[in-house]
Amino acid sequence: MKETMRGLNQGNIQNLNRSLLLNLLRREKVCARTALAEHSGLKQATVTHIINDFMNWNLVKEVGLLTGVKGRRSIAISLNTEDLAVAGIRIARQNFSVGLFNLYGEAVMIRRTSIKHGQNAREIMDMVFHAMDKMIRQFPDKKILALGLAIPGPYNRVKGRISVVTEVEGWADIPLKDEFMEHYKIPVIIEEHANAAALAQFWYSKETNNTDVLVYVAFAQGIGAGIVNNGALLTGSTGAAGEIGHTTIDIHGPRCSCGNYGCLEGYCSSITFVKKLNEAFGKKDELTFSDAVLLVRKKDPTAVKLYMEMCDYLSIGIINVINSFNPRAIVIGDEMAHVNPTLMLERVISNVQKRVVPQTMETTSIRLSSYKQDSMVYGAAIIAINDIFQNPAYYFDPEQDPQGTDGTLHSHFRNVRFSL
Repeated sequence: MKETMRGLNQGNIQNLNRSLLLNLLRREKVCARTALAEHSGLKQATVTHIINDFMNWNLVKEVGLLTGVKGRRSIAISLNTEDLAVAGIRIARQNFSVGLFNLYGEAVMIRRTSIKHGQNAREIMDMVFHAMDKMIRQFPDKKILALGLAIPGPYNRVKGRISVVTEVEGWADIPLKDEFMEHYKIPVIIEEHANAAALAQFWYSKETNNTDVLVYVAFAQGIGAGIVNNGALLTGSTGAAGEIGHTTIDIHGPRCSCGNYGCLEGYCSSITFVKKLNEAFGKKDELTFSDAVLLVRKKDPTAVKLYMEMCDYLSIGIINVINSFNPRAIVIGDEMAHVNPTLMLERVISNVQKRVVPQTMETTSIRLSSYKQDSMVYGAAIIAINDIFQNPAYYFDPEQDPQGTDGTLHSHFRNVRFSL
């Protein structure tokens, strides 16, 4: 009989405790050992032992003194944000972003580059490598521990390839993870756009806890949903869970490049919005998304009407999400959400309230993402940080690597600066 359950050995428990303390440090920013013991429920000796490991790995630093109860002073601990960083990359259909981030998920630098119409996947990959390499060289003293990559889906994590990207040719032929790992020689963690953003929203949300279901809906060049359940991403057997953009809303609708008919994203993405606006004004691809945003904000009646139509279609997708997953919170983000956030949110909530059982709506909040720009590149960084926090010994402890020789960093994954 196939084994389906496994117990926890001492190594597993130690790793869980390490991850717990790292996440506490992330939330508290600066914290004393005694406070970490109190918040975590771990014994003081256990906390001291783990923090000593972290300090030996240069993962945390002592940063001064804190005054506690009865005026007692204790040594403050924080994550090492001076020497350590992660890289985050977001690839979309019409642009990509590269960034460096500290271990709190705060941006050191972000750069966004437009993709010209007609450029294929291989050309885009070369541009991404060039932009990321250039940025890394600007920070020669930073150790880049891991790279997070947020991509449009559907992404098949078993094959390490994007299955299809509407409007762009060639992605299915590129082994993304293999190429990025070969280029940078560090761990590469890949998630679909919405999954990465969902994890970022969950990390920083004060309204949800580890037992809640949070769904992030990406309202952008495509439509996707990232689902966090019990603090973990729901990815599906091959990583394609949450592809609401490729759910059918009209069985007689146009054929999508995914093979389906009447897909949601064909009715309410930013690409569709710009296309319909050009048609409405009798233009031939002359208006850009920036033009469309400006027209809506100037309250052009045609642009506003089309934008509300996009929001109405999005509402259908959100209603299906609520009825499928019964989330505590739905967070809507990315470029279409921020065209006119107030109008978008009012329209969606109004539509959803009319079509969802009232008892369900009582326990479901719908809100706007706190990230106004490039939320996905922040999400890309956070999936990398999350991987480090889940297994820090893998990144820092040479005993975890039988070939380890450098004494500080997992030898398979060298500092990026040595590779460029």
